[in-house]
Amino acid sequence: KQWYQRRVRGINRGHDNKSQVKLKSSVEVRKDWELQVEIEFSQIAKKYLSYPEADIVNLVECGTLEHYDKRYDRITTKAERPLAMTNRLFHYVSTTDDPIIRELAKEGHVFATDSILATIMTCPRSYYSWDIIIQRVGSRLFFDKRDDSDFDLLTVNETANDLPGGEGGSNSLQKLSLEATYINQNFSQQCLKREQKTFKRPNPFVNEDDDNEPSSVAYRYRKIPLLGPGAEPLTLICRTEVDAVTTSANGEEKFMNIKALN
Repeated sequence: KQWYQRRVRGINRGHDNKSQVKLKSSVEVRKDWELQVEIEFSQIAKKYLSYPEADIVNLVECGTLEHYDKRYDRITTKAERPLAMTNRLFHYVSTTDDPIIRELAKEGHVFATDSILATIMTCPRSYYSWDIIIQRVGSRLFFDKRDDSDFDLLTVNETANDLPGGEGGSNSLQKLSLEATYINQNFSQQCLKREQKTFKRPNPFVNEDDDNEPSSVAYRYRKIPLLGPGAEPLTLICRTEVDAVTTSANGEEKFMNIKALN
């Protein structure tokens, strides 16, 4: 997406307030780039692939999870809790930088992380500019994020009538995205008890020299068959991430992600 303008119309006491918002492209499109294919958002919304749930295989599970504290289910506006700060480390590692993805390179045709796939799947509703890098190695495709991008930051006000302004100010898009990401990180660790579930393999991104302990996280590398109509079957290897584990009423362990809606 290139620089563009969007006219936002707000209605306040019967008067129209018009403002123009400029958003910068996530990557500069150079003139020497050759266009391979162009897909409209409306076309993407109609595309889908089906796969049998029973055919999904967990190839590798690693990391350490803590149990969810179910008392947080009962928080209300009258029974609130202040947000507690954590010093735990969070890792945002792209696909080709993942040593386990490299280890599983012969297991599939397409490789990606859950956050990259989620971004592609929801792109018809996106407003801010983003881009990903697709690397072909032989017959395999690796979906990566750009190293110096804001890909891992949560977006804010993306569906609002008005967008935050003030480049570099406290209410700029970047500052609000950083704040939202920071809130989610802290909240995800606050809702936990210190009971741990440890997988056979450790977190592959933890460095022994790190001063702070890693966050409660587990990575599940899942092998998913993709059955496209009229096409040869492909295999997707996806690194999925979970924040905690909980126990259902019948004693079954279930994994979960913890998010703050702020």
